[in-house]
Amino acid sequence: MNSSAPGHRQLSLTEWLILFVAILGFAFDTYELLMLPLIARPALAELLRVDPATASGNAAILKWTGYMLWGSAVSGGVFGLIGGWLTDRFGRKRVLVWSIFLYALSPLAAAFCQSAEALLILRCTTFIGVCVEFVAAVAWPRIISR
Repeated sequence: MNSSAPGHRQLSLTEWLILFVAILGFAFDTYELLMLPLIARPALAELLRVDPATASGNAAILKWTGYMLWGSAVSGGVFGLIGGWLTDRFGRKRVLVWSIFLYALSPLAAAFCQSAEALLILRCTTFIGVCVEFVAAVAWPRIISR
């Protein structure tokens, strides 16, 4: 696009910083979402106290991995839809801050889980935080471009 086009302006340093932080935030979100397949098997083997080398242990781990993938995706999707309403009701900045707070604390608490159920709940709250943050944060570049 030609920089002399009507309505085009150069971004300020603050606007570039906002875009950089948004990109960095989305990179961390993606990292967090992609970690579940890597941590699920060893974490569930320990929490369920099963041997993954046995058929029954492997079946239990696969069952709980399915619960985590399915449950977190559904809860994230539902709350992602609700996130639009939340931003309208409470404001984009407030929802963004609280969703990042939820997204930051859930994996921290998951590190101290003592049961598969608790890990499932905390993985779901992690996805809820990430999906609501996506909804609240995706409008920031649009605001800058005005």
